[in-house]
Amino acid sequence: MAGKDAETESQDKPEKKKKSLLVKIIILVVLLAILGGGGFFGYVKFLKKEPPAQAAEPQIEQSVAVDMGTFLVNLSDPGGKRYLKITMQFELSGQKLNEEVTKRNVELRDMIIMLLSSKEYNEIGNATGKITLKRELVSRLNKMLREGQVKEVYFTEFLVQ
Repeated sequence: MAGKDAETESQDKPEKKKKSLLVKIIILVVLLAILGGGGFFGYVKFLKKEPPAQAAEPQIEQSVAVDMGTFLVNLSDPGGKRYLKITMQFELSGQKLNEEVTKRNVELRDMIIMLLSSKEYNEIGNATGKITLKRELVSRLNKMLREGQVKEVYFTEFLVQ
C-alpha cells in the first residue's frame, strides 16, 4: 500500500504543478486584459482631444491674379533719353482684395508710375534690379491696400530702351 500512495503522490504533483501554472497564466491574461481596457478607457476619456467642429475645415482663400496693363514711363536717367515699357500682373491674396484693386486702380497705377519713373537704367537693367523692383512694388502696394496682401508681382513684359 505504501507503494501505491507514493505513486499517487508523484502523479498528483505534476498535475498540481500543471493546474497551478495554468491558473497563474489565466490570472495573468485576465489582469493584462483589465489593465489594457482601463488604459484604453483612460486614454479615450481623458487624453484624446476631439478637434473643434468649427475649426475642422478652415476656409482657404484662393489666390487671384489681376492684370494691371502696360506702363510706359521715362526713366530718371541724365538726358532723359531712356524709357521703360512694362506689363505686369499681381497675385492677390483673395477676391476681396481683387475688388479693392479694381476700385482703386487709378491710385495704384499712379503710385506705380511714380515709382517706375524715379528709377534709372542702372537700378533696373539687371536681374537683381528687377527683383528689387518687384519687392519694392509689393511693399508699397501692401502699404496702400486694406483688404489683403499682394503676394507677388509678375512682369510679363519688360523693355528698356
